[in-house]
Amino acid sequence: MRLTNGSTEDTKKYMVNGIRYVCENFKERAPGTHSERKAQKYLKSELEKWADKVETEDFEVHPAAFMGWIPVAGCMGILSVLFYWLTYTGVVTNSALAVISTIMVLLALACLVFEFLMYREFVDFLFPKKISRNVMARRAPAGEIKRRIIFGGHTDAANEWTYSLHGGLKSLAPVMGGSIGGLIFISIFDIVWLVYDIAVGSYESKFWLGMGIIQLVLVPFFIAICFFINWKVVVDGANDNLTADFIAMGVLKEMADHDMRFEHTEVCALLAGSEEAGLRGSLAYAKKHCNDLQDVETIFIAMDTMREVEQLQIYSQGCTGTQKNSNAVCELIYEAGANCGIEMKETEVYPGAIDAEAFSRCGLLAAGFCGVNHDPKTYYHTRLDTPDNMSEECINLSLDICLEAAALYDRSGGIDDFRAEGAKRFKRGHNN
Repeated sequence: MRLTNGSTEDTKKYMVNGIRYVCENFKERAPGTHSERKAQKYLKSELEKWADKVETEDFEVHPAAFMGWIPVAGCMGILSVLFYWLTYTGVVTNSALAVISTIMVLLALACLVFEFLMYREFVDFLFPKKISRNVMARRAPAGEIKRRIIFGGHTDAANEWTYSLHGGLKSLAPVMGGSIGGLIFISIFDIVWLVYDIAVGSYESKFWLGMGIIQLVLVPFFIAICFFINWKVVVDGANDNLTADFIAMGVLKEMADHDMRFEHTEVCALLAGSEEAGLRGSLAYAKKHCNDLQDVETIFIAMDTMREVEQLQIYSQGCTGTQKNSNAVCELIYEAGANCGIEMKETEVYPGAIDAEAFSRCGLLAAGFCGVNHDPKTYYHTRLDTPDNMSEECINLSLDICLEAAALYDRSGGIDDFRAEGAKRFKRGHNN
């Protein structure tokens, strides 16, 4: 049987009012801040009304690392251009600046690949350490636990993206495209320059003048990317990602309000910290509990920015396509959505990630669905992400999908049926 015939009006009002309350009372919830912890303390007290057990766990994080390398990389790009011109014009007559420039830009390129695209902890140790927190709530089944489903969001909020606020994709695309493309160009060029400078050292050909001019054209992009993050503004994060937090909480509330327990399926809500620092909270939880979570079959469904119904999509991959999620969990989400009247598509490769990828990285069964436009709107990671800019329709539908997914998972007796279906529906070779 289905858990309910859809979420109740009481829970719908609770989610919207709860998001507003957190935004008003726990400002600037950046990863690893006191405000993040206070918000999680409040959410824990709410979860204790409906869950049998609520656990909080602290973990170490270097929150500035995920985005903090960007202005450094921009400065490295500018210095590289300067070093080339000092060498080209003969102010410096040895290969020292070519060596330094090549090392700098290759390091910046490595940060782009490992920190930003793949969400790895590449230079985290170079940035200040803070303490963040995860909150995990569990509602036990009536009988023996034979399987577990976890719904997840994150409580922290992002620093503002300057160009997302000022123009959306029209501003983001040229700044990111020019700076990233410029960094790749200069990285390749500097290797050629270094080899040539050591082997020949003569810059009489017009080719070298042309290369220098091209690099000068890239300097404005390197300057612009230095201001990509507004470190003085932490957004409210009503959509990203209190919507997912309260949807996950809403599942437990609905079950408690209906005095409902599955026979053998434990239902959980994970409210992670420091997702905006590069999935660090969900990764810390998955790493610590990788073995514990395999005591019975466990699946994790992540959500993020549940704002636009027409953009609800299933995330079978993330970390810019470098991390695959579970086809079977994707199929479960798809079927739950279809039963709730929406046929969700599988997302294309995009430059980003959700908490599901942290679980998948640790070998656990995970996937997610989100309601965010990949053509970023001006509310995305800006001061406009407020409770007044939410979509109650998307939040309510997403809760219904989660309730249906829990019921489907319990009814099926496990994920095996969805593995078989997933091989048919998702044809991109993702992991089951």
